[in-house]
Amino acid sequence: MEELSYSFHLSNDKNKTIKAKQEALNSPSGTTSKNNNAIQNIKHLGKVNHHNLRQYDNKTELITTIKGSQDIIKDVKDLYLDLFDEARINYNNKQIRDDRKIDDYFYKISNDDKHDLACEIIIEIGNMAYWEDKSLEEKYKMTEVFENQLKDLKEIVPDFYIANATIHFDENSPHMHIIGVPVKENCKTGMEKQVGKTSIFTKESLVVIQDKMRSKCIEEFNLAYSKDNKLKKKEKGKNRDYSAYERLKFNEKAEKLKQELNELREDVSELKDNKQKINEEIIELNNDKEDIKKEIDKKKKVNNKIVVKSKNKMQDQINKLTEENSHLKWENKYIKEKYDKLEEKTNYLIYHLNKVFKKLPEFIQKIVEKMFNNKVYSLFSFKHDYDPDVIAERKKETILAEQEREKQYSYNYYYEDEEELEKDNDDGMEL
Repeated sequence: MEELSYSFHLSNDKNKTIKAKQEALNSPSGTTSKNNNAIQNIKHLGKVNHHNLRQYDNKTELITTIKGSQDIIKDVKDLYLDLFDEARINYNNKQIRDDRKIDDYFYKISNDDKHDLACEIIIEIGNMAYWEDKSLEEKYKMTEVFENQLKDLKEIVPDFYIANATIHFDENSPHMHIIGVPVKENCKTGMEKQVGKTSIFTKESLVVIQDKMRSKCIEEFNLAYSKDNKLKKKEKGKNRDYSAYERLKFNEKAEKLKQELNELREDVSELKDNKQKINEEIIELNNDKEDIKKEIDKKKKVNNKIVVKSKNKMQDQINKLTEENSHLKWENKYIKEKYDKLEEKTNYLIYHLNKVFKKLPEFIQKIVEKMFNNKVYSLFSFKHDYDPDVIAERKKETILAEQEREKQYSYNYYYEDEEELEKDNDDGMEL
């Protein structure tokens, strides 16, 4: 046997009580924190119409209207005409002044902040936990239970006239919204029949109404579902009226939390599935790391061998060229010495020939010049006389020229050797 919760909530306007108004006067904001979900005017009725008939998303397949139409405002207006129009006409006939006559009682109450235009009652059996795993077919069986509750309400509260009753199956638990008008009759002032919420629904009468509705509901529920369940005991403070907006927000939050929980479960499952793949990838990366390290070591060894080989080859070439250069220097020095001696003898010979030539008679010089086409004269007038200073200057110029040739030779050899080394390195990296 399972115990079920039951709720019978009537919309209220606690902020309109004398006590609440006194609290508002003493508060900085001029308001109270007391809830107000009563249907006080046509604006509030429009919000109820919007919510109860799901006009905000046009998803009406999971709601069922068992009383009234798809326009709660029209339903209430029609009910006002049926209930109050005769009383309004009788009242107007008694009035002498036109400004006291009532043209439309519906709009008169809507504009009167002392009265509620209509009342909303919400009935629910079983909480979210109970209905969570139930199928939609099982939830639809509640239609029979709610229809019987509607009949019970008419019987228990005959002065409460129902304009619209709609069942919601799209939230966490099935529940019914009832929109109606409480009526008090035989009024001594004003119309003989008037809206009378405070007369019909008092603190005492609500306790009786709730007890009777609870008792009938569990019987009707067990009959519809072939169960033998009981209702949980009423708890103090559990009969606070929740507005349609509060219920909607609560259900939306519960649905969002449920969805987030499912997403978290999916994420955890996915993480577990990916754990093995991640471990395998880590192992594979470590293996790749070792392979790369081995390849780098191998390349280093090859490059080191190439560098050593290139250095040895270059050193051998340097040694060979150094030896050749030393030999060439020795030969050059030997040739230069021979050349200097020959040049010295030549200059000496020219120097003395010039002396002899100048001592010859003039006519003989002319004959010699004519015979050799002035070549003898240019030879004898050779600038490089046998003068120690001239000879020393020529030797200095010769030495500087030799040093410049050696410098240029060393420069060309260095860059040719560098190109050979780079070629060897490139060949080694290709291995």
